[in-house]
Amino acid sequence: MIEIRFHGRGGQGAVTASRLIAEAVAKEGKYAQAIPMYGTERRGAPVTAYVRIDYRPIRRRDLVHEPDIVIVIDPILSRKPSVAAGLKSGGLLLLNYPTPPEEVEIGGDFMVSTVDATTIALETLGRPITNTAVLGAFSRVTGITKLKSLEEAILKRFPGEIGKRNVEALRRAYEEVHLPKPAKGPLRPREEEPPHVTGYGVLKSVADWRVFRPVVDLEKCVGCRLCWIYCPETAISLVDEKPIIDYDKCKGCGICVHECPVKAIEFVRESV
Repeated sequence: MIEIRFHGRGGQGAVTASRLIAEAVAKEGKYAQAIPMYGTERRGAPVTAYVRIDYRPIRRRDLVHEPDIVIVIDPILSRKPSVAAGLKSGGLLLLNYPTPPEEVEIGGDFMVSTVDATTIALETLGRPITNTAVLGAFSRVTGITKLKSLEEAILKRFPGEIGKRNVEALRRAYEEVHLPKPAKGPLRPREEEPPHVTGYGVLKSVADWRVFRPVVDLEKCVGCRLCWIYCPETAISLVDEKPIIDYDKCKGCGICVHECPVKAIEFVRESV
């Protein structure tokens, strides 16, 4: 049996990715089980999902505690050593990360593979929804499921133009993934359990939920207050009728960017 754990953020498609893998391997005659783990269902919050794959019926129904493969579809989470907690000796850590695996600072007795899924998603989908790109990398580095099976599963779930763009992301990642290398980062004591669902009010900061940061051009701002009214995290305050963003509270949802009538707020991609 092969056991897989996904880490991502709400809105990136971790749960959908787990289901697509299960559907793809089922097409190839294997048995599969996809298990989502839900908590506070908020865009940007950490999300975990699990997959089991076997050649015979799967009777287990618990969560995956010692995975053979860990897949991280969020680039910020990919920096956290805790995502590798419980990963079996000799296992695989597949990260959405913009550098080759030998530059990843996570150490342990496992292999590391990387793919810049965020850039691929932005260029093919126009949004940082990274799940299908990471699945292309998964197919290439593991061989557990064929690329064609994943394409069919994607097109069944997302017909039309959206499906075609997701297949393009899948294929690009298949070609661009960095093949696995032994983990070379510093060995660290187990710092914490893998990231779980939580939110502002529990955490002091949700800054690492962001892929993009909203930046206000105060000269363009007309003081309409719409960004302040619509911000779901109360991350915006007003000083002299102009918005000031508390980036510890900002999860990068983009509502302020969308609502600004004079386009005084722009999204700037965070560096990893």
